[in-house]
Amino acid sequence: MFLILIGVTANSQGTILTPMGQTVSVNNNWDTPEWVIIWDTLAAREIRKNDWDTPIKLGPATSHYNCHSYAWNVVEGGSSTNKWMNQNLDNGNPNLSKYWTNDAYVSTPYVADHEKIFYGITVDHSAITTATVGTVKSKWGWWGLYEHSTAECPFNAGSLVYYKLKSPSISNSTDVFCSNTQRTLNNGFTASNWTYDWNASGSLYQVSGDFSPNYIVSSNSSVGYGTINLTVTSPSGMTASTQKNIGVNMPLSEDLSFSLYTTGGMPVSYMCPNTHYHLYLNNNSGCSLTNYTWLVPTAWSINYTWSNMISVYTNSTPGGRVEVSATTCCGVNTKVKIGYLGSGYCGGYYSIIFSPNPPSNGETTLTIETTSEDVVFDENAEWEVEIFDQMQVLKEQKTKLKGKENKINTTGWKTGIYLVRVKYKDEYLQGKLVVK
Repeated sequence: MFLILIGVTANSQGTILTPMGQTVSVNNNWDTPEWVIIWDTLAAREIRKNDWDTPIKLGPATSHYNCHSYAWNVVEGGSSTNKWMNQNLDNGNPNLSKYWTNDAYVSTPYVADHEKIFYGITVDHSAITTATVGTVKSKWGWWGLYEHSTAECPFNAGSLVYYKLKSPSISNSTDVFCSNTQRTLNNGFTASNWTYDWNASGSLYQVSGDFSPNYIVSSNSSVGYGTINLTVTSPSGMTASTQKNIGVNMPLSEDLSFSLYTTGGMPVSYMCPNTHYHLYLNNNSGCSLTNYTWLVPTAWSINYTWSNMISVYTNSTPGGRVEVSATTCCGVNTKVKIGYLGSGYCGGYYSIIFSPNPPSNGETTLTIETTSEDVVFDENAEWEVEIFDQMQVLKEQKTKLKGKENKINTTGWKTGIYLVRVKYKDEYLQGKLVVK
């Protein structure tokens, strides 16, 4: 549908800002009462001609603002005077798309209240959703503001793209605060008329800045973790939330991880009896660690330690709890990581593992692994698997499998421990699958 523009003059151009501070150009138009009457008449005639039932007029015709300005600016507290927003600039550069390009909005398949709708580049129309699914509000060009179904308007609704408010990203220089450290956090949003609901907990407390884009927090002198929560609410009612964990005098546990290697340098996922291993603590935080102290199961023998690595011999009891203490970047010596290393069936040249174990969402992956870097897995060799329940009744059998991995679906299985037996080449491999 082509909406006729008559009697409108763009006197000048102005600018507005997106929620994250990008500049968007708008036109300063003027119109006359006579043309407002004509536009309202044309809109009413269009509704009658198409026999539309849903359109409800909410505002008069005007060229001061259009569909894009209404959906992306006016409903978020912006002015509707002299704010006509075109999809592209006169030189062809993008204008409207700045709102969802490295800014506050992301596309979404889920349709909820207060979302934005873009009808597509060719159709060149925007709207906002309402609490009623399928009903939207939009400004019809120079015609009035209407509530209507997505289809009953002068714009083709065949290529709708919905946009929601993206989750804010809390940023600061580091994820570790030392004792009594004060920092200013920001979230990328700069709109002053939006609501920013901050909350600090754990080893952090608020200094100032609640309900503003920037938030000032401080740590106490304890050793532990703090949490920052933020909910951003736009004037139209769109909301998005996020959470950020902060280590106080120590790195976050999720930034530290263990990796296990044979003495030959081969990475492995579990331990075997009577075997030497090198165990590393990996530090992906911005907080350096020194003076490592390891606590391993008493059944193991410690060969030596070096920086973030410990060399051990498992004897007859592989696997178990490992704790690491260290001096952090804040000069505090504390326990920084606790983990558990698993053990597996280690007979012969091959073994089997399950990931995850217990299964997640009713599924796990069985993998045949080699127990030595000198052994090469034969991708063309056929193998079979049998799974027995707690009563030793055959639950599932698969034959003529190839490749080192096979998915097992445990949906509907009873809780318990299942014995899994694999025949690969001349070896029988066994493992236990835990179903919860």
